[in-house]
Amino acid sequence: MKKFVIIDGNAIIHRAYHAIPPLTTKDGRIVNAVYGFTSMLLRVWREIKPEYLAVTFDMQGPTFRHEKFTEYKATRVKADQDLYDQVPLVHQLVEAFNIPIYEKKGYEADDVIGTIVKRIKEQGVRNKNIETYIVTGDKDTLQLIDENTKVFTLGKGISDIVTYDAAAVEKRFGFGPERMVDYKALAGDSSDNIPGVPGVGEKTATDLIKNVGGIKEIYDGIKNQESRIKNIVKPAVIKKLIDGEELALMSFELATIDCNVPDLDFNLTNCISKEYDREKVVKIFQEFEFTSLLKRLPGEPDIATPTISVKNKMEKFKFVDLKTDNEIKELIQYIKKEKIYAAKALVNNNDYVSGELRGLAVVVKEKGYFLNPKQTEQFEEIFIEEKIELVGHDLKQLVKVFIRRGVEIKNSLFDVMVASYLLSSGSRAHDVKSIILKELGKEININNQENLFGIDGRVVSEELFLILQTKEKLQIKLVANEDLGLLQKLEMPLIFVLAEMELNGVAVDLKILKKLSTEVAQEIKKVSTKIYKLAGTEFNISSPTQLREVLFEKMNIPVEGIKKGKTGLSTSAEQLEKLRDLHPIIPEIENYRELEKLRNTYIDVLPTLINQTTGRIHTTFNQTVAATGRLSSSEPNLQNIPIRTELGREVRKAFIAEPGNILVSADYSQIELRIVASLAEDKRMMEIFERDEDIHKATAAAINGVPLNEVTKEMRRAAKEINFGVLYGMGTYGLSWRAEIPVWQAKEFIEKYFNEFSGVKKYLDRTLEFTRKEGYCETLFGRRRYIPELHAQNFQLRSAAERMAINHPIQGTAADLIKMAMIAVNAKCKSQNGKFLTSDVRMILQVHDELVFEVKKGQEKAFGEELKKIMEGVVKLRVPVKVEVSYNHSWGEMK
Repeated sequence: MKKFVIIDGNAIIHRAYHAIPPLTTKDGRIVNAVYGFTSMLLRVWREIKPEYLAVTFDMQGPTFRHEKFTEYKATRVKADQDLYDQVPLVHQLVEAFNIPIYEKKGYEADDVIGTIVKRIKEQGVRNKNIETYIVTGDKDTLQLIDENTKVFTLGKGISDIVTYDAAAVEKRFGFGPERMVDYKALAGDSSDNIPGVPGVGEKTATDLIKNVGGIKEIYDGIKNQESRIKNIVKPAVIKKLIDGEELALMSFELATIDCNVPDLDFNLTNCISKEYDREKVVKIFQEFEFTSLLKRLPGEPDIATPTISVKNKMEKFKFVDLKTDNEIKELIQYIKKEKIYAAKALVNNNDYVSGELRGLAVVVKEKGYFLNPKQTEQFEEIFIEEKIELVGHDLKQLVKVFIRRGVEIKNSLFDVMVASYLLSSGSRAHDVKSIILKELGKEININNQENLFGIDGRVVSEELFLILQTKEKLQIKLVANEDLGLLQKLEMPLIFVLAEMELNGVAVDLKILKKLSTEVAQEIKKVSTKIYKLAGTEFNISSPTQLREVLFEKMNIPVEGIKKGKTGLSTSAEQLEKLRDLHPIIPEIENYRELEKLRNTYIDVLPTLINQTTGRIHTTFNQTVAATGRLSSSEPNLQNIPIRTELGREVRKAFIAEPGNILVSADYSQIELRIVASLAEDKRMMEIFERDEDIHKATAAAINGVPLNEVTKEMRRAAKEINFGVLYGMGTYGLSWRAEIPVWQAKEFIEKYFNEFSGVKKYLDRTLEFTRKEGYCETLFGRRRYIPELHAQNFQLRSAAERMAINHPIQGTAADLIKMAMIAVNAKCKSQNGKFLTSDVRMILQVHDELVFEVKKGQEKAFGEELKKIMEGVVKLRVPVKVEVSYNHSWGEMK
């Protein structure tokens, strides 16, 4: 049986808009509803595979129902303009997919759907060879269900789909789809302001339909004074039905879908699923920045339809099969002449720490090559040429391969991944496919780089050729944005440092982890027992659903102020913190969660991440993830190991120095506040740092109006929350919650804070004003972040954008500073007049504002002094930069 899918466009758009967090394009357009609709459309194609497809929409203006009942849908709150602005975008997308759109003035989309369903029956050989699926966001179309018509409606959010056929309707409501209109006529529908019978609710309506029948049977029975009515229906209900008869009949009419919309130009043939213009759709996806949805497009990418300019270049591309040593020498001379080439190293299992080299792809102008490991050895002399530019994507991996081969790359680098990130740091789409699509308008398939004989050198070099083409476009944009200097002077030199750090890795004490695992398992068991005792029942503590039922239904813990999610009251860490003082079970649950998180993320996982060749853990430092410019790490994520909890410190103790070595840690002290003082040129804050006073204590004294020696721990803690809260745009309620003080006091503290540090307030206002005007904010060193959401109509989105604008120049400057320090320290260790050899000093970790080194014992103090000097002097701020150096065998015991 063939399948016909009808999509209720407006219903899906509305559900998507409210279910998906605001998504914005670089130019500030909100596209979350378009994304949700597109995602649903692609899912329909993938799962239902329809032979016929149509989309319906409501049209602006009143319908025939408004003429019958002026209050129809009158109680609906007007939707955000951000939602309405997306409807034409969905139209544009549907048309690009070559799907017919049906809509009719004076009628709703449901009426159009009903009419199409009826026409399908008429045109589909008496409904015997076509099965119809209605995809919608509500239950209004359930009345259309029959043996060959089903309704797919959205459940929670937009990913959960509930399928209704006649049996499912019967199970859900207690009666069949043919009684859905009667049900609404009796119980009403608050969402559409259909009144129903006053005093008759859902349960009574259901009982009436199950025991008596529909509206006609009910009122005929009442008028004829049938005995069964008197026996089944209470007198009070009969009175309500008699009094509300007129409303019931009108509600029946309002709820009934009109399946005879006049002059609807529907034809089954027009709805046959057709080929669509993939290039047109891809361009729209690019415009809306739907990179993640590209792989879900039906059909394979048409590799023959890139933009004209790229197509012309691809036609010129030639793959050269290198066979002799002379040909490799000629390639080297060719690169020396052109001064630029692209390269990509391939290794076994994508293991760039210990995997063997499989080959090297190289592209020069329009020629592509693939060198085997032996040929690569002869080619390596090109890497020492400082005046030659090496282009690639994620060049850190290539650098690691050749460091292991004892080759120092002196070419200047241009990494298109990092360049793309600098231009759009808020995006995560910096993979090869996304960059080539964005810059060249070409889709590529990167899953076919292997053939029966191993690596397909031609395919790899074709990808590399396209990477080389993106370089020119990215460089032009970097120059226009004044970001090229940041790429060349900071991010590219950093690649060499990060490559070495990842190869260095860090030693881990398995005995500590094994002991911790046993202790934590025992502690989890103890805490679980406590929780079960306090709850009076055993349950899955890790299940939000079961936890919610126990806390809020069984134990009746007050829920005032607790946010509701899609599935009910939230049990997130933030929400449970509000309940901490209401019941002793809450701190135990928080303790349980911390234990489980550390066990499942670190304690039991770290041993599995040890490289079998090196015996060390090699985390990956990500250069293109955090929008502020900070480095992040993965496998494992070192940033998330808690430092303020005892268990977090115990986990850190497992990171150790090898025998004969010691760890040296250098941490920038309160660097973000020092940056604020410098950027704001706030005299009071600058004085505090000049005198090397405790900034939090000084702040506490100012806002509480007491001398420094009378500041309590509680005062200092609240002041610390204000100091760091300012960096993240925290308001009155945020401070009240974080500092555990009343709202009025938080408001008073913030006012006093800005009176004391008036320069900071002026700086924050200036920053917001600049960002609104220019569209971006930037760090002290020119790292830009574009924030179009500052002009969003959605308050939540706009507020988040304001916090980003305040935070980026501060946190981004701190990120730039520590990167400069990493480059400077690395250069000093390698320089001829440096005091320390790289074999004696290894940089192994970077976490937030801290650098960790593994140093040969006996050299740690001298190195620590030199390290402190370099880091404090790498950039001069308007206040002193302070670095605290610590030494120990383990990271968790630094002193």
